Amino acid sequence: MEEVRGVERGSYIWGRSVHNIRIERLWVDVTRGLGLKWKQFFHTLEASDGLDINNQAHVWLLHELFLPMINEEAEQWAATWNCHVIQQRGKHHLSPQAMFLEGVIEHGQRSIQLSDNNDIDDVNEYGIDWQDLENHHIRFHHDTNNSPIHDHHDNNPFVLNQPDQLSHIEVPDTSCPFNQVQLREFCRHLPQLLERTQADMESRRLLWIQGLDIAVALTQPLA
Repeated sequence: MEEVRGVERGSYIWGRSVHNIRIERLWVDVTRGLGLKWKQFFHTLEASDGLDINNQAHVWLLHELFLPMINEEAEQWAATWNCHVIQQRGKHHLSPQAMFLEGVIEHGQRSIQLSDNNDIDDVNEYGIDWQDLENHHIRFHHDTNNSPIHDHHDNNPFVLNQPDQLSHIEVPDTSCPFNQVQLREFCRHLPQLLERTQADMESRRLLWIQGLDIAVALTQPLA
């Protein structure tokens, strides 16, 4: 935002979570509706079913078995969330999709390049949803999933709280552990696993166990 629209224009609010309480509320919904069950699922595989998160071959197998499922569920969740009604103080309660369409009708189509002349009186309070700020579930979710970073400006009321660092997760780029013959054989076995078509997490657990067994058998040295 700052690269496109310039610095010190209030285009992006750095610092304390109170400025981003609406996105934190969305993350609560994402965790409850989608992320938590997969997190618990992977912990179960690690604790009971042989998953080694430090083994790149295991990470590759996780991606191969479950990434399409996760992406499909994420798209379904987003489509459902975009149609659910959000309460707005002093306004009609609308879904995110309806808000977008209403904005297009009222203001026309806009892009990120469009500049505005809206002056923000107090950047420190801009964008704060005071009602959700008092929601202990949202604040607990933020505190649980965000490590505190010492900010030497905390006691300075004249400094906007730009963080010392931004959160970053490095997603490993794993390579296929099979040679061409092994991969072809693995892909031949995979569609035969009935659990691949099931949506419950217990069936997906069995899918991991069977998929891992097949992978181990294919790479086992011949006696």
